[in-house]
Amino acid sequence: MKIRISTAYPIFYLLFISAALRAFIAAGFCLGNDEAYYYTYALYPALSHFDHPPMVGWVIQLFSLNLHFSSEFFIRLAAILAGTVNTWLLYCIGRQIRDELTGWYAALLYTASVYGFVIVGVFILPDSPQSVFWLSAVLFLLKAFQGEINLGAKRNFLLASVFIGLALLSKYTTAYLWLGMMVYILVYNRKWLQTGVFYLSHLIMGVLFLPVLIWNAQNDFVSFLFHSSRVEPLASSFTPDYLISEILGETLYANPVILVLIIMVIVAFFRGKFNKEKPEVSLLVWTALPLIATFLGVSIFRRTLPHWNGLGYISLLPLAALWLRNRSDSVFPLAIKSSLAFLALLIILATAQIMTGFIPLERYIKTTGGMGSADYSLEVYGWNQLRDKFIPLAAKYEQAGLMPVNAPIVCFRWFPAANYDYYVTRGTNRFVLASGDTASIHKYAWINAIHGGFRLNTNAWYITSSRDFKNPRSVSTFYYEKILPPDTISIERMGKPAYYFYVYRLMDLQAKR
Repeated sequence: MKIRISTAYPIFYLLFISAALRAFIAAGFCLGNDEAYYYTYALYPALSHFDHPPMVGWVIQLFSLNLHFSSEFFIRLAAILAGTVNTWLLYCIGRQIRDELTGWYAALLYTASVYGFVIVGVFILPDSPQSVFWLSAVLFLLKAFQGEINLGAKRNFLLASVFIGLALLSKYTTAYLWLGMMVYILVYNRKWLQTGVFYLSHLIMGVLFLPVLIWNAQNDFVSFLFHSSRVEPLASSFTPDYLISEILGETLYANPVILVLIIMVIVAFFRGKFNKEKPEVSLLVWTALPLIATFLGVSIFRRTLPHWNGLGYISLLPLAALWLRNRSDSVFPLAIKSSLAFLALLIILATAQIMTGFIPLERYIKTTGGMGSADYSLEVYGWNQLRDKFIPLAAKYEQAGLMPVNAPIVCFRWFPAANYDYYVTRGTNRFVLASGDTASIHKYAWINAIHGGFRLNTNAWYITSSRDFKNPRSVSTFYYEKILPPDTISIERMGKPAYYFYVYRLMDLQAKR
């Protein structure tokens, strides 16, 4: 039996329940490598950063009250709110292109998206604020393009430009949102090119993006050069494994059920099945497909990450909702039920794996690493144990006069350097230094300078794990006169060792290369 939606929509129940569940997850697990790294954006704020624009650091500062509250929940609070706001924005976009039921479907599809619900809505990444501004811009562009170019349309267009500018301050891939807007204007409504508001909007975007331009000008445009090198296909050979990994990752992040639906919708679009709909719905396609196609193409030659084009799939959700709306008027169509079931099963299995390790992944995945290296769930597990066990260990050596008080921790890469910054040095007078080229240590090239860099004839701690082991003697960028045998810290899960940390004492720095 079909249940018709009345004007009393359950959207607010969806917002509340999904936010509560994501908050529960966010409070329950350690920060991942990337999240700990973005914590340093808030700890060491700047106009921009080596890898990304500054917005993710700013929202962490805002919602943690400048790190006054620094638990995992507050570091991720901006992401929790982003996921909630995005659900509402998808509802509004669906309502804009058809009706409230279309909006309800779009909100449900977003909730079922692994990228939308977890990657953006639990983990604090540049995608979290970017997604809010991206979808806000899409909503106001749809409003601007829905009819004549009158005062209201111009106002909406200017609001969209503000959100595009803010999205650019979040992540560089926002350029594809601008590209989608331009394709729509050039193909469907060139009259916008004759308006002053079109050019004013670009001025607004440029002004908002100015902090990133200033920082890059001060730092030899290192961020732009870094990202351009990551997507240069001619620098690498054809590697089908990368493409397969990207496709599998995108399938998981989009949700397999939703991905099938999206493919059907794209085919329907190019076969003219949406020609009777409002013409502005094509904006959804042109903001999505170039972004998706770019990183699928790059993955043929280079290693990519499936969340890089995640917003492309999110932009297509309202069109998928519209496709469903043309075929159903039930509250929960089968496709949505199936996608929500997949998400629920995935969250249950992932949570159980993180907490218990019930799937013995090391039996099935061959790696050259040490204990725990095959279990990716351990990335968000055990860091609190390291903190609790390292502090008394360090105090023992300091009280015996065998290590100076608050000696720094040195590392060879941006992670786990950032993890040590959050879990070991936070709330103390210690700090972390990273040794290597900028491509390896990222923001730590600037953090090192803040702390005065490496100093000759000083001692330091060096921590490495069995999951990512690197012997300090093999770190060619520094040389210490003496490296003492490590203390071992066991990370326990279900009463058994899951992996180990090895804590070395590095004595008397002689050279820093």
